[in-house]
Amino acid sequence: MSAPPVHSILQLASQLVATRSCAGIDPPEGVLSVAEAWLEEHDLSPQLLSDGEGRPVALLVEIEGDAPGPLLCLDACIDTAPAGDPAQWSEQPFSGLVQGHRLLGRGSADSKSGVAILAHVARTFAATGLPRGTLHVLFDADEHTGRFGGARAYLEALSRLPDGVSLGYPGNEGIVVGGRGFFRARVHFFGKAAHSGEIERTGINAISKAAAFALEVEKAHFGETHDPAFAFGPTATVTHIEGGQGYSIVPDRAVCHLDIRLTRAFDAAQAQRWLEATAHEIDRGCDIEVVDHWPAYVVEPTNLLARSFAAAAEAAFGRAMPAEVSGMSNIGNLLAARGVPTICAPGVSFANIHAADEWADIDSIGPVYTMYCEAVRRFLAAG
Repeated sequence: MSAPPVHSILQLASQLVATRSCAGIDPPEGVLSVAEAWLEEHDLSPQLLSDGEGRPVALLVEIEGDAPGPLLCLDACIDTAPAGDPAQWSEQPFSGLVQGHRLLGRGSADSKSGVAILAHVARTFAATGLPRGTLHVLFDADEHTGRFGGARAYLEALSRLPDGVSLGYPGNEGIVVGGRGFFRARVHFFGKAAHSGEIERTGINAISKAAAFALEVEKAHFGETHDPAFAFGPTATVTHIEGGQGYSIVPDRAVCHLDIRLTRAFDAAQAQRWLEATAHEIDRGCDIEVVDHWPAYVVEPTNLLARSFAAAAEAAFGRAMPAEVSGMSNIGNLLAARGVPTICAPGVSFANIHAADEWADIDSIGPVYTMYCEAVRRFLAAG
């Protein structure tokens, strides 16, 4: 195998970092156009995918082998978290600078280095051909919003589901083969308004109910919910409380936003029953609004997708790559609900994701690229 094209990957990654794409802040057209221009320059015929409202949310490259076979998708997000206060950064958040062995800037690790690597993987197989089957390379520009709009648009555009998906997140301590799911809800508490200075008509404070609920959530215990894959178990967190107006009014409405992390032994139905019991103990009249939920998932280490990437990663990095599950959710939860095995393959080494001075380790680019090329060959040849 020829040497990994690290310099070319770094050039593209730096250009992507220098193009702002903070989710919910910057329109995605800018960064998508940068990636699209590079892909077109290398004759990869990218397809721009849009959501149901016509907004561009992803780029897709499709490479067909000479013989029928499995469909493998390699996916990386091309949008980023917000950059925060620029004064907290040593360099400008969107500099894309190279300092020593580090690529600096928001998205350098999560996940524009991954985008650049996968773009080059696509270029390689477009030139050399595939053992058989089909390779999709997808860049999601609506990932950090939590909507996963690019992945959703991709699934809607398909005539057949992938046989496996690998997500190009950073980090290479192991292969992430599963993640906790989530159940998200808003609990609406109601009170009775009054003047906060009134002596006799004191009202009923809805925020006090919300606070009491939040304290109960802090003490949450989910009983016998042991799942050997998720030894850390489920959790519940009040993430936001809203309510009240001004200083002189007893608030008559408050809303608690709740995030419950699920395991296979504690699913969405159990989470909803626990939430209803806990909230109604505080206020029988409260309303519970379910926002969304995804199941927990685990891809067994014996699965071909996990085996192909584990073998390729161990060869590329020269060390064992244990299978791990994550407390966080990812697109794998969405795909698992549709029966698609999904892993997070090893990516670049990094520091300060979603914080000031994010950087990616340039020395890790070569092993990640090599791993992906070998994993694609193994999966498509054996599938």
